[in-house]
Amino acid sequence: LATEAIDVSLPTRPASEARLHPLSRTLEEVLAIFAEMGFAVAEGPDIESDYYNFTALNIPPEHPARQEHDTFYLPPDADGQRKVLRTHTSPVQIRSLLSRDLPVYVVAPGRVYRTDELDATHTPVFHQIEGIAIDKGLTMAHLRGTLDHLAKSMFGEDAKVRLRPNYFPFTEPSAEMDIWHPTFRGGARWIEWGGCGMVHANLLRSAGIDPEEYQGFAFGMGIE
Repeated sequence: LATEAIDVSLPTRPASEARLHPLSRTLEEVLAIFAEMGFAVAEGPDIESDYYNFTALNIPPEHPARQEHDTFYLPPDADGQRKVLRTHTSPVQIRSLLSRDLPVYVVAPGRVYRTDELDATHTPVFHQIEGIAIDKGLTMAHLRGTLDHLAKSMFGEDAKVRLRPNYFPFTEPSAEMDIWHPTFRGGARWIEWGGCGMVHANLLRSAGIDPEEYQGFAFGMGIE
């Protein structure tokens, strides 16, 4: 009995608490910011057709992104069509334009897949959030204001965003966006954050939208 006695003066084991993964917490924060701006959340399949992943986004057949060194292709189906593991969440934007009434303001979060070698800055599976806004009279100024608000909401009022001219098949004009805020340490303070631009007229036409009447902007960045 003496050996079985419980010493109630001993400290208890520390209680463990479950916590959300940092990626999940970041994604929830970003989605909440866009919800405040009036964006809806849209989701789509991880396995996509070539049309939604490439063709509808104005990506030509000879584009390097279609090659197997960049994209995971599945075996051909009975019709000889090859589906892909989506390389971005942009197909969700196309599906949203085809299924929703105008105007459209949506963000599309989710996993994406690319045949990158695993190293310090690359992984074959990562997470993106992309957004698209289609309405009458939208300009690059609306895009810049949206990105500025996102940056300041996440990182504080001192955060800054800059846009550098670039090329993407699905936007014209296109830009790379960089972000800066005071907590960055070492090296250059400007860090590449993602891509953006005004939605290409060909993409609008592929969704049955008249580019003379409606304009839009799109953007995308990695959650990691």
